Amino acid sequence: MTTEDIDRKLTALESDSYIQNMIAQANSRYILFNTQEGRENFPPYTIQDENLNLLALYYMELGCCYAENQDMESARGPLEKGSSILEFVHGANTNKTEFSGYYSLIAALGYYVSFQYSKAFILVQKTKTDTAIGNIVALFLQRNFQLLQIEIEKILVDPTNTDDFIDEFDEGDSGADKVYLITIARALNNLVRYLQTGFPELLASAKQNLKLLKEIAEVKQEPGMWWVVRLLILLAEGFDLSALWPALSLHFDTSLVVIKKYIKALVYLPPRGIHELFITQRKSLAKVLNNDSLGAVVTIPTSSGKTRIAEIAIVSSLIKNPTGKVLYIAPFRSLAFEIENTLERVLSTVGISLSHLYGGGLYSTLEEKIIEESNVFIATPEKAKAILRGNRDLAVALKLIIIDEGHLLGANKRLIVNEMFYEELRYFAEKNNARFLLLSAVLPNAEDLSKWLTKSDETIYKDTWRPSDERLGVLEWNGKSVNLNWTSSDQERPSFNSRFVVSEQLPLQKGQRKPRVFPGNKNEAVAATAFKLRTFGTVLIFVGLQNSVFGMAEGYIKCLGNSPEDFNWQNKLDWRSYELACIETYGDKNNWLLYARKGILCHHGSLNADVRLPLERLMRNDKPLVIISTSTLGQGVNLGVSTVIFSTVYQSGTLLTSRDFWNIAGRAGRAFIDHESKVLVALDKSDSSTPKARRKTTYEQKNIRNFFDKAKIDIATSGILTMIRSLEIVANDGDIEFETLLQLITENNVHEIGERAQEIDDVLDWIDDTLLSLHELHSTSEHEDYEWIDTFFRNSLAFIQLQSQPTLGEQDLLAFFKARVIGIVAKVGNDRSKWKSIVRSGIPLNSDLFIETQLKRIVTLVESYNDSDAEVNEKVKLVRCIMKLAREAPLFKEDAKLLQDEKLLTTLDRWIHGEPYEKVLEWDNAEESIAKLFTYKIPWIFNAISKKLRLKNLDDQAEVIEEMAMLIEIGLPNLKAVKIYQAGIRSRISAFELSTLFVDEAWEKSIRDYKTEILNEKIKLQKKVSVYCSEWIDLMFELSTRKMSQIEKIPNFTISNDTMKGITVARNINGLQYLCSIDMTSMLQIDAEDVDFSALNNLQGVFFHFDDSLNAWKLVVDNPYVKINK
Repeated sequence: MTTEDIDRKLTALESDSYIQNMIAQANSRYILFNTQEGRENFPPYTIQDENLNLLALYYMELGCCYAENQDMESARGPLEKGSSILEFVHGANTNKTEFSGYYSLIAALGYYVSFQYSKAFILVQKTKTDTAIGNIVALFLQRNFQLLQIEIEKILVDPTNTDDFIDEFDEGDSGADKVYLITIARALNNLVRYLQTGFPELLASAKQNLKLLKEIAEVKQEPGMWWVVRLLILLAEGFDLSALWPALSLHFDTSLVVIKKYIKALVYLPPRGIHELFITQRKSLAKVLNNDSLGAVVTIPTSSGKTRIAEIAIVSSLIKNPTGKVLYIAPFRSLAFEIENTLERVLSTVGISLSHLYGGGLYSTLEEKIIEESNVFIATPEKAKAILRGNRDLAVALKLIIIDEGHLLGANKRLIVNEMFYEELRYFAEKNNARFLLLSAVLPNAEDLSKWLTKSDETIYKDTWRPSDERLGVLEWNGKSVNLNWTSSDQERPSFNSRFVVSEQLPLQKGQRKPRVFPGNKNEAVAATAFKLRTFGTVLIFVGLQNSVFGMAEGYIKCLGNSPEDFNWQNKLDWRSYELACIETYGDKNNWLLYARKGILCHHGSLNADVRLPLERLMRNDKPLVIISTSTLGQGVNLGVSTVIFSTVYQSGTLLTSRDFWNIAGRAGRAFIDHESKVLVALDKSDSSTPKARRKTTYEQKNIRNFFDKAKIDIATSGILTMIRSLEIVANDGDIEFETLLQLITENNVHEIGERAQEIDDVLDWIDDTLLSLHELHSTSEHEDYEWIDTFFRNSLAFIQLQSQPTLGEQDLLAFFKARVIGIVAKVGNDRSKWKSIVRSGIPLNSDLFIETQLKRIVTLVESYNDSDAEVNEKVKLVRCIMKLAREAPLFKEDAKLLQDEKLLTTLDRWIHGEPYEKVLEWDNAEESIAKLFTYKIPWIFNAISKKLRLKNLDDQAEVIEEMAMLIEIGLPNLKAVKIYQAGIRSRISAFELSTLFVDEAWEKSIRDYKTEILNEKIKLQKKVSVYCSEWIDLMFELSTRKMSQIEKIPNFTISNDTMKGITVARNINGLQYLCSIDMTSMLQIDAEDVDFSALNNLQGVFFHFDDSLNAWKLVVDNPYVKINK
């Protein structure tokens, strides 16, 4: 069939309203099957399953014809659609027939051929096959290659499957069935081995044998087998595009050792390996790795493979620039932690080292050592800024800058400061020929950002493809029951679950007179719905207020019945980490742990960092019943949830933006776990008694419709541009012309504006330090030159977006930047060393200038400390004295009330002494103080002081201040304890206890040294510490040590009468040892007394290679997760 014929037939199908309505009905009905809705509640469907089967196969026929015409791109759509139709009919347990297993297998193969590996995996997981061929094909699609190899070997050594036996004893269909089985078994073996080794002859052999088998099936007129073989051929053809070896060979020399190591690190990655690239990953690489561009902007949905794209970009960058550095910016500490863990699993096997840096504004000498030892450093924008300001040599070494969640731009203070920092990074990127890679799942205006960072709108890769479908619906609470109304393309028959949850009267408790029902309100209705949807996987419930988190948890726990049993956490290690962190932080009895023990994980922004990290790891690696959170889990963190329920679309009383909505909704749907993500928004229709109530319901329904319309996602906007416009409005309100405003900014006379002058000065302070940094970088002589401003800021995001939003003149924008730089220079003077001091400090300009006035007094305090015994009480005294001097800095303006409270100093004392967190929290404002002051602003200001002292060659004093900064940030009394904590003992109490066992080596001993020593001396140390501390050492060991299979080395050997050469594998088949050729065409039984293979039988990635120079077989380990004991 010609491509034109296929196009015509497919167009006819797609434009046939009757056929499309049949598919819509099947889809609508499938939702109801999967939510176990009773058939009595179904709408009046008019579809017949037999007709749907034929329609599905017709779609798949057209897709196969495209593929056989070498047009895999066109083939994807009809193949996936045909597979979906078959799944709609046969995928649900409530609609199985005797042929459902076969049709589901065909659908899974169709998904795989259309590169929907995740859907294929999920469907085949719930498919039961009753044939040997069906079993091994299903194992292949499940990527269970270890069990598949065992089944293939059993088939191939079975004496009844030999050619001679079949010729003599098997006639007709029985013999043909065995030919099919043996040929498919060998073909699947070769496909697996090709994915692992990249040997093209294995792929060619599999294709050739399958094509011969297809011809046999055609001659014998066996359509069932013909479809299976036909799809397997196309699956093998697809490997030319999607398998790692050919996909990466388009961009790399795959003979390079580092690329071979990288691919093997992926294909053997436990538990099932990564063998292909997603469509989004494959297609994006042409942009991401294009040497002729300055970078790329990649915007694809959550779970579509952004981190793998970044990983490949890192490998590419370090191959081209072995001594260069990669900066990976993650907007939040939790995301930075997750990214590091994800990347390190693979990159560490390639020899690429990653930093262990996260957030805050502190950049210490210890962290400098970490970065020197690392190829990649992962940090929040604030941390990255502190690092690059403190180490310009590192900034010059940058060759790749990755910005994750790149849509996070806007008009709040943090986002404006970050945008200015990205402008500074743009300078270094241009100077170093470094590249940008910006990643986002929700970025409607990617063109603006690509012009900004890569100076081109041709560097964008944008795709809506995702590995799971998306299902949107409204959770409607009418006061008595919950109806789930799902969006559907079947307009005549809306898809809904009527009375999905029904209120029931609860038994009367002792002393209770008035009967109660459950659910009795919208929140309880949400909890009950989440409970019922738990069968699909973990549910995330979004709540709008921190105070609502535990309230929702209480509603959910009611669904578990009276005295529910504790939840059985499968990942014991992550659960114990969270449990210990919770107990240390909040005591034995706290709500976080109370609910978690029942499978309910709670999360919000005020959660302590020591608890947050193990909590989020537990969320990722296990399957809680439900997660209840505010929007803090909306950015980037990979949760692994199947359903997201919005109990409200308001955050602290303000309507969510469309972008924030989709950030949260995007958490649903996990590759290789969920066929579809479900997103529900709660709507309270319990009150329709008044016109006002009805208008409110109508308004909320409109909001929900707007959220569901992705075309209305708000764009990423320049916060700097918004800020300048706001300044213009403030000036206009005071009857001041914009030109006059610029003059006042130049002269630092904004106080003449009037009552809002301080507001303007505060806003300018957000950007002043970066403007001075840029001016310092551009100033190469003593003569003041401001010409760079026009050139540089014409490429700023603010200028680019001004083109499409011309509410401010281009020259006005540039004039603003020039006026502000002139004003900054006038404020700080022309002394270049002072500029350097301000820039290196990393704090806002006005705060820096204030600290400068206190520097002599601070030095006196440090010298007095140096004359003391330097014990912890003296440290606390020094910190207190410096804080009294520094608290008037503008940086602390919004914290004035906290800083003036005497209880703050008591809390700080306990914090630095390393006292239990529970005791530190006795003050009501302690948690806020720890989050805002102790772990962020105070160390930040101390870090700035230290940088200033170093520039004055006061290294001893700088070292003291830097040590204080680290003690304050972590809450420990000595540097040893801090380093032990940062090495992985994430318990302040245990880190302090362990520190007493180490000699104080101050700055000389690195964090990595401590980590290595603790791991190496684990047993010895555990004998000297408490049981509690010993358990933390165990956790550190388990979390830090890469899981390796260890085998004994097998000496080189020879075998008499051996005709095999090349590469072989050792296998144990039915209790006997065999040495098999890699394509399984030769299988030689080996006596264990001659050579004992038992240590490596059935291990993936372990081979024997015949060495001609030795005339012997030699052990070769390709699997980086297998270690030979020497």
